[in-house]
Amino acid sequence: MLGIREKLSFGFGGLLLIIIVIGIQSILQLTTLGQSIDIILRENYRSVIASQQMKESLERMDSGALFTLLGDTDQGEGLLAINKSLFEEALQLELNNLTLPGEAERAMSIRDLFIRYKAALQDVRDASLSQENRRREYFTKLLPLFHQIKNLADEILQMNQQNMIDANDRARTTAATARHRMYMLLFCGVVVAVLFIFSSQRWILRPINRLIRSTDEI
Repeated sequence: MLGIREKLSFGFGGLLLIIIVIGIQSILQLTTLGQSIDIILRENYRSVIASQQMKESLERMDSGALFTLLGDTDQGEGLLAINKSLFEEALQLELNNLTLPGEAERAMSIRDLFIRYKAALQDVRDASLSQENRRREYFTKLLPLFHQIKNLADEILQMNQQNMIDANDRARTTAATARHRMYMLLFCGVVVAVLFIFSSQRWILRPINRLIRSTDEI
């Protein structure tokens, strides 16, 4: 039969075990949430920024092409030179950060379409061609390619934004699950503590009562 010391040790040990379990659960859940947030920032956010940069650069390149058609060659060429480099940098960033199903196919299509876009752009900028021919090149080749590339970039942006939303929902679910586990463990801890308090009173008072009865009998 267990003595008072063993019973007290057992009770305090149970409480200590519950505290340790709560601590470990908290650390594990915080680590999981931290990793989820890191994945969101490291992968999807980069693709969102790259897609947005491609769209903006492409729009400015389109403006540059129109400027050249309207005769403002200096401003048009300036816009084309700057934004062509920005677009290619953003495209390369996206090609190095392919994480979602279907994302690689879209990024590769953008790369191939942009090669055709640059070739069509050369015809639009070619001053040796007549104005009518340059306009026809713009509306029949360059503008459709512009819309195709922009739509694909927007699809990549939407895919990554949706994945960020889904990852956020998963993180919230994980946090809610962690809270429920913590509540259950705390409830168990309270129950054990209350039982231990009442039991410890009996363990301590029973020997005293026996001693008093023995004294009275003497």
